Amino acid sequence: MLLRLTFRLLIFAVAIVAIGAGHDQAAHAGRCPQATIALKAGNALIAAARAGSPDRFAAAFSRYADMPYIARFGLGRHRKALRPNRRAAFTRSITILISRTFNDYRLKFRANSIDFVDCRGTRVYTRMFFLGGRGYKPVIWRFRGNRIIDVNVQSLWLGQLLRDYINGKMKKHDGDIEAVMREMRRR
Repeated sequence: MLLRLTFRLLIFAVAIVAIGAGHDQAAHAGRCPQATIALKAGNALIAAARAGSPDRFAAAFSRYADMPYIARFGLGRHRKALRPNRRAAFTRSITILISRTFNDYRLKFRANSIDFVDCRGTRVYTRMFFLGGRGYKPVIWRFRGNRIIDVNVQSLWLGQLLRDYINGKMKKHDGDIEAVMREMRRR
């Protein structure tokens, strides 16, 4: 009898901890609205990867990310080379480049789910779980308001990779931003 009661109490305690863990995650998401956005963006990227569709990647970026900000950040010290009337075209070129790049690497990061871990300041910490039981990788989403401005995967900030890429292309094309844009769209 005592053993049965102890067993029931143990099950009850496990259930309370499990329910509390779910509420804890919901509480974090409640105090951090960006968590919901990061999870939706992560799921949209997972769906785009499954579909093998650069267009679906582009749609996810357009919906959840601040692409004009990302484009400006990527330009770095070359911002002055971009005429104001070409900003939208440059942002479209960046979106095409990033979407095609993500699609090219989709098989390397085949995931089946993403979980919320924590929020700190402008960052949302998540875990992306891979297909076939290959574990998970931490993914950090950086926000500006309610829009994603950078993502850290495998300890690499993608914004910095983009900036390095653009610096290299600007050097290759002697600072001709139009040539860089044409190359990004062709990629």
